[in-house]
Amino acid sequence: MRRLPDALVDQIAAGEVVERPASVAKELVENALDAGARRVRVEVRDGGAALVAVTDDGSGMGPEDARLALERHATSKLASAEDLGRLASFGFRGEALPAIASVSRLRLRSRPRGAATGVELRVDHGRLVEEREAAGPEGTRVEVADLFAGIPARRKFLKSAATEWGHVADWLSRAALALPEVHFDVARDDRPALAWPAARDPLERIAAVLSEREAESLVPASGEEGALRLRAFVSRPDAHRATAAGVHLFVNERPVRDRLLRHALLEVYRDWLPRGRFPTALLFLELPAEAVDVNVHPAKWEVRFADPQAVHRLVRRSLRDAVGQRGWLGGQGAAPGPAPARGFAESGGSAGAPWPRQGGPAPAPSEGPPGDWRLAAAHEERAAAPLLADAEPEPALRFGDLRCVGQLLGTYLLVETKQGLLLVDQHAAHERVLYERLRAAWLEGGAPRQPLLLPVTLELDAVRVAALARDPEATARLGFEVEPFGETAAVVRAVPALLAEYDPARLVRNLADELATASPGDAAEASAVRRLEVADHLFATMACHAARRGGDVLEADEQRALLDSLDSIPWAPTCPHGRPVAVPVTLAEIERRFGR
Repeated sequence: MRRLPDALVDQIAAGEVVERPASVAKELVENALDAGARRVRVEVRDGGAALVAVTDDGSGMGPEDARLALERHATSKLASAEDLGRLASFGFRGEALPAIASVSRLRLRSRPRGAATGVELRVDHGRLVEEREAAGPEGTRVEVADLFAGIPARRKFLKSAATEWGHVADWLSRAALALPEVHFDVARDDRPALAWPAARDPLERIAAVLSEREAESLVPASGEEGALRLRAFVSRPDAHRATAAGVHLFVNERPVRDRLLRHALLEVYRDWLPRGRFPTALLFLELPAEAVDVNVHPAKWEVRFADPQAVHRLVRRSLRDAVGQRGWLGGQGAAPGPAPARGFAESGGSAGAPWPRQGGPAPAPSEGPPGDWRLAAAHEERAAAPLLADAEPEPALRFGDLRCVGQLLGTYLLVETKQGLLLVDQHAAHERVLYERLRAAWLEGGAPRQPLLLPVTLELDAVRVAALARDPEATARLGFEVEPFGETAAVVRAVPALLAEYDPARLVRNLADELATASPGDAAEASAVRRLEVADHLFATMACHAARRGGDVLEADEQRALLDSLDSIPWAPTCPHGRPVAVPVTLAEIERRFGR
């Protein structure tokens, strides 16, 4: 056993904290924010390998504090062990600056507020080489040059300057989104690159960082549960992207990569987006410092919640309530979508107040293969009670209150709103209605059955006959009465009442296919939720085959009945297979096409 040299200890710490130049930018900017900075300037050269410099207008440091800041485990953020349970600062470990200084050439210049002069320290790969009095503005400037120059094994793993710059810009973007009241200036290779002026309106900062087009597709959401407070902006179901790169998560203004928050978000959108598509979302969660542990990982990307179920529940409920209001469709009294110029107050937030610290069109979804359906969130919360429309918040738009102009190509219903036109896909809409009604009947205790006037016998292979016979109770709850007839046939005596007008042989074949693809344990599982997953597949398939098809001409009363039925079910913007039920076309877009 031997005691490691201090220089080696610092380099090991650097391996945990400093992965790449973006890690340096993160640590230095967080120090600036903890010092109360309201203006932060970041300079990057050669992707950060040559230089990362951060200048702030924070409280600054005197000579003694500046020297201590470069020593291991010296910090102004903690005074006692109890403080670890209520951390409210970005940094607190006291190891970032010495770790960075051990693998670079670092210069720190700082001047406290009200002091006549400041101090400058120079460190070369962990060795203090100069300390002197220095002039300069109030605040702190830290320059980190030649990162990993003394450790070739680490430096060779850095990517190209463009790639490393991308990582720096990504983290700075997240910091800017979290703190709209802080002014950020960013220079790349001595040229201005990014500028985000301070903003009172969070949506204004979102538009500046992500683009105005992205911001216009967002719906505001908010919710509270006990001491938990959520503010969010999430994309409408008709605006989605191919990756999850648009998901930004923040806990007490700290950008995080949290699986719990991400799972809650994607669970909400799982029923709304086609397979392989993701929302844009910015989730800002605020909670007491003692209710979250940020001391999970040296880089502080991960957090741990004291009550993860409450957090998950709050995110799901808040986002479903916001997007489920249908305001993005352009209903009466509903805004067509928040625009950056209007401000947060007009788009559904608080009266223009900032968030307090610590306390071309989107691509159309493809239809996909017939089996590529979207499971409708089969959780205990939905299995515990029937999915009744009166349990939902009153929607901002009711299809039954809108004027139906007519039918287009026997496929789309043209519906007039105050904001323009709504195109309703009659097949996707009818499929969603049938699916929800079948599912609600299942959850209430079983789908009502309609006996057949004459039993129907159909030929099936032995596997499918065995699947039908495996769990007669589950089959009966689905609304079927089916009996095996030998090894390769079955007799159908009743079908779900909702589907009584459809071919019973086809319905039972679909049922047999779904049951045959599930393992024997699935069908016999005692849990209603587990059975529901198998049933959901069947409901989606039956609803798809039974719904009115594209090309079917609907009479006026049939068109009205279909629109009314959309108001009687829990709203979801897609059919179970992920195709949109309704797509808005704004009046502004129509007028633009006509040059008005």
